[in-house]
Amino acid sequence: MSENENLLLRLRQGVSGYSPTQQKLGEFVLSDPAKVLYFTITELARESETSEASVTRLCRTLGCKGYTEFKMALALDVQRDQAPVAQGDRVDEVVEESVLALRDTARLLDRDMLLQAAQALHQARSVYIYGVAASAILGDYLHYKLLRLGKPAQLLSDMHRASMSATTLGKEDLVVAISSSGSTRDLLHVVKLARKRGARVLALSNTPRSPLASISDMQLVAAKPEGPLSAGAMNAKVGVMLLVELLATTLISLDNRYSDASQQTASATLPLLL
Repeated sequence: MSENENLLLRLRQGVSGYSPTQQKLGEFVLSDPAKVLYFTITELARESETSEASVTRLCRTLGCKGYTEFKMALALDVQRDQAPVAQGDRVDEVVEESVLALRDTARLLDRDMLLQAAQALHQARSVYIYGVAASAILGDYLHYKLLRLGKPAQLLSDMHRASMSATTLGKEDLVVAISSSGSTRDLLHVVKLARKRGARVLALSNTPRSPLASISDMQLVAAKPEGPLSAGAMNAKVGVMLLVELLATTLISLDNRYSDASQQTASATLPLLL
């Protein structure tokens, strides 16, 4: 993915972590990007009640060298987003939102970070998966995938137990912390305890800039951040499930033993099937 590709997607993902002024400017752009295309830098600063310096900083934050490059990237995104979409009922809308979340996650994917995360999983003596509420469901999916591959892992959704386990970790262990917002207080407490013991931390989140991101060694980001009234929604979760699937696939590419273990664990369940 080029530096200024998918500009609106990255802006939607990151705007909640910006400074108040940058957040105000970013939300203004997101409210009507097609209109912003026709603004000069001075007009955008005036209409958003910010400043030209703030506009320039936002451009650079999004990987653009200046306002002209920002508008070119914005124009490409607007053109793509304005492509006609077939109308349907609410069922079709939910399906389309989930499909879009998968596609956007793929567009956001940092492949180098994916490989780094898979290598950390491969090298870890043991993996500890922490997540609460709906994130614990995703943790269970990751735990299942690692079990299929023969990788030792523990899943803890009770943060009291997670806190106790975190104090027993070491440099050879890996923590996978799952949080859509990256701001869950109990989870942050556990991750800080693990870091004090020297454990490495991989975050799976929908929010690129967050307190969790700031204390993690690695982070993989899924599209579609949740709002306070949509926690646990399918379209916010399928992106993380895709990241889990990609981690498992990359692990198998690192060592044939994972493929062998996958076949063995699958065979173990065959007598249980009718």
